[in-house]
Parts: sequence; C-alpha cells; structure tokens
Amino acid sequence: MPIAFAGLVTPFHHHHALVYGPDAEAFGLPLFGPPAYVRPAYWLWEDQNYLLVDETIDDIGQRFSDAAAYAWLEDRGDAFPRADVIGRLPSGEAKSVFMKELDLAAVAAYAAPSAAAPSVALDLLLEARAVPDGYALRPAAPPPELEALARALPAYRLAPGAFGALGAALVNRVVASRRRDLTVTFDDLDDLVDW
Repeated sequence: MPIAFAGLVTPFHHHHALVYGPDAEAFGLPLFGPPAYVRPAYWLWEDQNYLLVDETIDDIGQRFSDAAAYAWLEDRGDAFPRADVIGRLPSGEAKSVFMKELDLAAVAAYAAPSAAAPSVALDLLLEARAVPDGYALRPAAPPPELEALARALPAYRLAPGAFGALGAALVNRVVASRRRDLTVTFDDLDDLVDW
C-alpha cells in the first residue's frame, strides 16, 4: 500500500517533484495533492518497467505487506530469489513476479492522486520552508514517513526566497544531475545575478 503524504506533486520540465512544507503551494501549480500516495518501486528486468510493491511472500509462506514488504525486500530480498512479489505497474496494472525478476539496486519513487490510480515517477523530494540559516538550497533528510524513499529520491530544502527563475534553475540542476550534495547559499545566488 502507498503512503498517504501531505505533499503536492508538481510537474517540472518533464519531471515531477514531491513538494511539502508550509510554502509548498508557492512552488508551482500542482498536478495533484495533498495527499499524494507515494511508494518505492523496483526495476523489472523482463518488462523494462518498475513494479510498485504491495506484498511479498517468502519461500516458506510468510507474508509481508506495506512498509514491512519494503523493509523485507531491502533487508532480505536477495536471499530469496523464488519469493513472490505482488504489486502493480505504474499504469495501475496488477503484476506478480518472482524476486529474481527484480533489480533491487534500481529503486525509484512513484506517486498517485489515490491509492489505486496510475502513478507518476518522482525525481525530487523538496521541502519548501524558510529557515534562517543562509541557505537557498541544501540537502535534507526525508520526513520519517518517507524514509523508505531515501535511496530512491534526492531530498532537498528550498527556501521560498529562492523561488522564481533562480530557484527553478537550482531545481533543474538537481533533477538533471541527481546529485544529493548540492548546497547553495543566498550569497551564491546574489553572485549569479549581474546587476
């Protein structure tokens, strides 16, 4: 099952950002949310697509659902190549595969407007919040309910003072590079602007 998260999925240059925080609405017109139903997904070798996991069943019949399914996949999935993995494709189509058909190293994040709706790939987790620390953009830890997405999604905090064209350029750079360590101060932004 997906995680219902109080965030907005905002389209951004053919990509999607999951934006949350007190200033999220100022970032741009959302595609959907809140809530956004978010979940990690794993690459399917044969289908060349991602599988959004609902449940896993190990070799002795133990069932793991929701967050427990993701934890099991991350911690023990590679030890059970014949385990069943039940979920859906981003299109919403139900799919069941064996564990060995998944690439556990290739994890992504997806979001939908409802638990059963088709999903869109997420490229960035963005907290829109002002903090008096002098940073326009800095890496951030995902909120506790989205810790399962830490491997799948770069997470940043963008200060509302950086919204607009410069903020869009910063976000575009993060999305294009998939970097997780970019830090930009407001002084850095001032240096970019030629008055």
